[in-house]
Amino acid sequence: MNWKHVHLIFMREMNDQLRDRRTLFTITILPMLLYPLLGMLMMQIAQFNREHTVRIRVVGAENWPAESPLLTDAQQLIPLAGLEKLTRLVEIEAVPWPQDGSPAARTKLVSNSRTAIMADVVDAVLLVEPDFQRLLQQRVASSSQALPASPASTPGESDLVQAETPQAQPDNEDGLELIANLARDNSKIAQNRLNVVLDQWRSNWVAQQLSAVGMNPRLVEPILLTETDTSVSSVRRAMLWSKVLPFVMLVWALTGAFYPAIDLCAGEKERGTLETLLSSPARRREIVWGKLLTISVFSVGSALLNLMSMHLTAGIIVKQLASQGSAQIAEALGPMPIHALGWLVLLLLPMAAFFSALALAVAALARSTKEGQYYLMPLLLVTLPLVALPMLPSLELNLGTSLVPVSGAVFLARSLIEGRYTEALVHLPVVMLVTACCCSLSIRWAIRQFESEAVMFREADRWSMKLWLHQVWRDRGETASPTEAVLCGVIILIGMFFAQFLAGSSIADWNAIVVSTVVVQIGLILTPCLLMAIFLTRSMRHALRIHRPQATHAAAAILIGIALHPSYMALGKGISQVYKIGDETASVLMYFQSLVMAQPLWTLLLLMAVLPAICEELAFRGFIFGGLLRQGGAVRAIVVSALFFGFTHPVLQQSLAACLMGLLLGLIAWRTGGVLCTIIVHAINNTLSLTLAWCAAHQVPLPVTLQWAISADGDEWSYQPEWIALSVFMSLALLVVLFRRNTETRQTVQAEMA
Repeated sequence: MNWKHVHLIFMREMNDQLRDRRTLFTITILPMLLYPLLGMLMMQIAQFNREHTVRIRVVGAENWPAESPLLTDAQQLIPLAGLEKLTRLVEIEAVPWPQDGSPAARTKLVSNSRTAIMADVVDAVLLVEPDFQRLLQQRVASSSQALPASPASTPGESDLVQAETPQAQPDNEDGLELIANLARDNSKIAQNRLNVVLDQWRSNWVAQQLSAVGMNPRLVEPILLTETDTSVSSVRRAMLWSKVLPFVMLVWALTGAFYPAIDLCAGEKERGTLETLLSSPARRREIVWGKLLTISVFSVGSALLNLMSMHLTAGIIVKQLASQGSAQIAEALGPMPIHALGWLVLLLLPMAAFFSALALAVAALARSTKEGQYYLMPLLLVTLPLVALPMLPSLELNLGTSLVPVSGAVFLARSLIEGRYTEALVHLPVVMLVTACCCSLSIRWAIRQFESEAVMFREADRWSMKLWLHQVWRDRGETASPTEAVLCGVIILIGMFFAQFLAGSSIADWNAIVVSTVVVQIGLILTPCLLMAIFLTRSMRHALRIHRPQATHAAAAILIGIALHPSYMALGKGISQVYKIGDETASVLMYFQSLVMAQPLWTLLLLMAVLPAICEELAFRGFIFGGLLRQGGAVRAIVVSALFFGFTHPVLQQSLAACLMGLLLGLIAWRTGGVLCTIIVHAINNTLSLTLAWCAAHQVPLPVTLQWAISADGDEWSYQPEWIALSVFMSLALLVVLFRRNTETRQTVQAEMA
């Protein structure tokens, strides 16, 4: 690659972008103005967001016990200990209880209270029943019967209270009723504040009653927990900022990369300058690198400007809060740690390269600037969950999270910002490897987009359903197109998504399992491929990539299926250790396994080994793989078909293992030129898994001839470590033999397919 050409293209694109006022405003001016304006708006809103006084009407305040009052003589709440500020925010309107004590009068009182709340006269109404004080005395008397008589009490006191108690009970057994309208914020606030005051009053009243009978009032709250925070305030602030800053930075890095990418691809198509650039002596790879460097500069610049603007704005707001008396909030937020900016810059550089290459590849698909802007939302929908995942409090940096693209890098930055350097150093190689792979794949995809004439010179025309259907029927090929292959995979995933909910509530016996398996495999996976192969291609056999395999390929597939299974089982156990299966999922799997293992082995093999191997391979390594392989996209076909294959499995651990197996099956399908060899490998893998599990569940004695390769440990059969290591080398050797295909082999396969 000629880096001089790359430099010339980079300078050309930078000059064009610096002359574009829209790009400059979006990338530079907007970040500098956004956060100060947001800060000013928040400070203005904070003035209206202060705590306001609520109005509470107390009906029957005279019925409250005089020895422990709730209201003062000035008809205000008693300022209980620790609630002085809250009681000042409550305005009390005391109203006497009606003289008429009939049920009709009480019903009218409740109705009037609701009307007053709806008319916004008061925010809440507290009804104190006339029998409230008597109910309290009754409860004290009933509880004192179980206690020894104190010197201050007389033997017949409790009996006197019991005798004077009337038989009629009030409508409210507790003697209190709070009426509020929870659909209004002020009424809900009034209810919460009054509940806090009543809880404190209740604790004080119980303490007084305990003291009256000679007991320790601390029994109300027998244990007082003393909390000691060993963290440093700077570390606490770093934890807060470590969750917010990476999210904001990466969102702006993606946004800052996408708009220049649209202008450098779709914009040049509209201006007619792309053809001139492509006809220059620079190679397509050099053009991509020049544009990629330009987009990366704007991506990094946009993210850095946002971070600096946020840093300055946050510092000003924290100082303002501290000066206004909000010291606790200012201490909790604090200024943005300076060392966090350094770690974020290190995170930004690889992520900006990844987002820039991804945005460039996506923008190359657009035929116009308007169409390119539509692609931003799907890209954000895919990226935002990965960026927001580290904000969850229950997730931390470990081997499982470090393997997740984008999220692993954010977890690493969080650990560095919070000062957990040992943890970050342990997982740094894994994160760097995953990030490097993502950057490499995205750059490779962008280069492939620029090397495709069909992508670069698509014309922007009006879409018509009739013309589109006519074009699809007229331009049918031997295999599906890449778009049709992806559409088929999406249809299968959508069907599997809804089938999971239906199957989860309907599987209760073996017959339901049989029906659901047949419906999923034939109805949801195979049928869409068959229908699309019939209507969208000229040859179903070519579309499904069905041809007679060579004898050597078939023999190699059989040996690979046998030799590969121990490695696959070890891989599944390793994934289960990294990503733990939840208890609920494990119980469902155990119940499902108990139903399945009770059936004859031959039934299981036909239903869960042979049928899935045929249907899934015809779909994923047949129709979808053949469509993605069109126009020379071997890597695209292997990776995308493996992802579709993995996502059809409902359990995460199974999906990861299936994705890795799908990569190998896709490689075999590409080298053999068909799907039958992958069916053999898939069927053998399923057969061996089911056979081992069935034999272990039925306590079948382990044959002596297999003890060198398999060990029986209770209800589980597993492979010996020696055989697992040997199977890895055997699988690699067989794959090497399978991949040694000369020109004569390719010609033979092409002749058979013709």
